Amino acid sequence: MSSGPGQPRGRHCPAQSLLISLAGRMREPCRHSPPSMLAGLCPRTAEPGFPMVNVASNPAASNGARSASTSGDLSVVDVTSFFSETASGGVRTYLTAKARAYDRPGIRHTIVVPGEKTGFEEWEGGTLARIGSPVFPLAPAYRQLVDWRALRDVFEIVNPSVIEVGGPFSEPILVRLALSGRRVPVVGFYHADLVRTFAEPFVDHAVLSPLRAILRMGARRMIRAVYNRFDATVCASSSMFRELRALGVKNVHEVPLGVDLETFRPLDREDESDTRPLPARNGAPIAVYVGRICPEKRLDVLLDGHAMLPREEQPNLFLVGDGNIRDSMAARARDGGRVTLLPYVSDREELVRVYNAADYYVAPGPGETFGLSIGEAMACGLPVLCVGRGAGPDRVEGSGASELYRHGDPADVARGIRAMRRHLGQDARERARAHAERTLDWAVTFDRLLALYDQLASAGGTS
Repeated sequence: MSSGPGQPRGRHCPAQSLLISLAGRMREPCRHSPPSMLAGLCPRTAEPGFPMVNVASNPAASNGARSASTSGDLSVVDVTSFFSETASGGVRTYLTAKARAYDRPGIRHTIVVPGEKTGFEEWEGGTLARIGSPVFPLAPAYRQLVDWRALRDVFEIVNPSVIEVGGPFSEPILVRLALSGRRVPVVGFYHADLVRTFAEPFVDHAVLSPLRAILRMGARRMIRAVYNRFDATVCASSSMFRELRALGVKNVHEVPLGVDLETFRPLDREDESDTRPLPARNGAPIAVYVGRICPEKRLDVLLDGHAMLPREEQPNLFLVGDGNIRDSMAARARDGGRVTLLPYVSDREELVRVYNAADYYVAPGPGETFGLSIGEAMACGLPVLCVGRGAGPDRVEGSGASELYRHGDPADVARGIRAMRRHLGQDARERARAHAERTLDWAVTFDRLLALYDQLASAGGTS
């Protein structure tokens, strides 16, 4: 990990310092497993003969990124706290697809995430390493990595050639501490828009506008400080690429994500069940949102715009997912209008049925860094009503099956809902699917990432 200009290595932003102070209180290398137990664990322990690569027993491992592995494999390690067992999320979708894509000769892929207990397991063709971690108070479905010693032990076992960090808070500092001076290239993936996701949504009232400006400035400084310390930064859309470069982040690579086009597909009539997953019997169009029910998705603006329409012009709006404002959204739905909340759908085939039961998809989150759910919906043949900020517009541009509305403007949401009438029907669904096939290919995503990893591993990283 490299230092940005004028950024001393020993200094951390306040958010990182708070999380690292928690890590300092965790004296054992693992909260739930003693060091001897962790040392005996290795990926795919159920398979006899799987080699354990351990820096302690292999002095060559500390001298370079790729040369240490006796097998010659490229050891790709992802580290992120944006991973939940019980909630939807784009990062989990990305890592699932990545594990499947890198299940091939010459690559060993390990994903390190927080969990209730520490241990390894086979997962989607790769290895999932959980580190015992506390629940994140603001999002109880998630946990936050804080134990750098346990992370160090995982690194000693899997011997990374390149590390991808999927979070801006505790993860970058934990990785640097866990490497303990070893030269391993570290990539930062900009999964979360810190400004629109963490700084702006919680101070939206006009009275708090001075605080919003301060938080926005602090978030921008944090982005520069964190991401300029990586050997490279990856983002998934052209809008995020432009924004990161404007903020002063160097060595940025745009690598658009993809969609599983075989799973997420339009269903033939014979594939559809008699029981629709989105029940609506009033003849109105069906609009669906799939994702976290949380402030940064700006569902409040969507519901405000929906409520401004006369009842006969309102679509049946289904919000599918869980999150920390689900109760308040459910209360609004009970107050009237054609709004229904449904629980998080974990089964992919059931999710495909949900998408196919709708007439169009709604993407209200202004802080999307790619918009995977938009891609999934379009792959299923859904036109999209999308907020005109963040990465969403990049996903739908040129599709001929979308409408945009102004961020924070309920009246423009209402206008957009009316405009979606022109995108109902089979022609629009075919345009949406064709757009997904042209622009959303996971194979391209992971081949481009692999080329970057190979380049960095060959050059060696900075400690």
